[in-house]
Amino acid sequence: MISTSWSDWGRPEPVALTPVSGGLINESFRAEFGSGEFVFAQRVNRGVFRDLDAIEQNLILLRASPASELVVNPILRRDGGIHDAGGWRIQPWIQEVAQHAAPYDCGQFWGRFNRLLNERPAPWKTVLPDFHSAALRWDQWANVRQMAPLEYSELCTELEGLAPLFLNLESKLMPAVQHHDAKRANMILSEQGFRAIDLDTLQPGYLGSDFADLVRSMAAVRAEDDPKGNSAEPETVRELWDGYVNGCPEAAVHEDTVSLMPAYLSWVQALRFATDAANGSTYYRIDYPEHNWVRAQNQLELVRSLLKLTRFTV
Repeated sequence: MISTSWSDWGRPEPVALTPVSGGLINESFRAEFGSGEFVFAQRVNRGVFRDLDAIEQNLILLRASPASELVVNPILRRDGGIHDAGGWRIQPWIQEVAQHAAPYDCGQFWGRFNRLLNERPAPWKTVLPDFHSAALRWDQWANVRQMAPLEYSELCTELEGLAPLFLNLESKLMPAVQHHDAKRANMILSEQGFRAIDLDTLQPGYLGSDFADLVRSMAAVRAEDDPKGNSAEPETVRELWDGYVNGCPEAAVHEDTVSLMPAYLSWVQALRFATDAANGSTYYRIDYPEHNWVRAQNQLELVRSLLKLTRFTV
């Protein structure tokens, strides 16, 4: 089931391996050893993450970063590395003590993580180029726009009408290293406090990307493919913002751009759904033919709601 040499991590063969569900990309297991130790074993999906060396370097740099105390660090191999040739790695098994966490506390955690992550410069590598770039997604949309069915012309017009706002915003964003998938599901609440996990997407990006992901995952009132549409819960957004700027005071200095990031990323996501839909839905899994168009409309409604909360009219 796991093809690796456990002795490279100073461990014997495990006595039991249990698949861990929930992840959408990597293959994960809980390994149990005769000593009673448990570890989390994971193989990086090389089809998605093609530059394993970049992930390796970033995780090594993270161990030396002030933010190291806020993550679950992988266990080093005997040779000082993290991954084997097949992309396998292991880390301590952390038992979560509670599932619920208040929005303020989540915002504060990710703000502190971002602050410590950027406290001193380091040669961070880019794992997924232009991962949160509106300009890239806009160019991809332009290449398939003519294939959009006429019945979705109103959606497409609204999508395109927001392009000047968000493309201009991207040109003003502050560079910063970010997790790039900050959400409640990617933080474990253990007896030692919160710890960030799923660190493969950690790389240079824009300040506020993590705040945006947090808002999209915690403040949206419906799932991103709900045909009833979507909006943001104002109180949750406010609590997330208050917590985030408490942990990362620099965000308040750049409030004019950071506060727009949730709308920015929601628009980018709407653009990606529409692009995939126009292109025949070859990237996102769909359950019915119009699924990606429904997702795009849902995210556009979330954009409208978020812009109103940041005092923009649409």
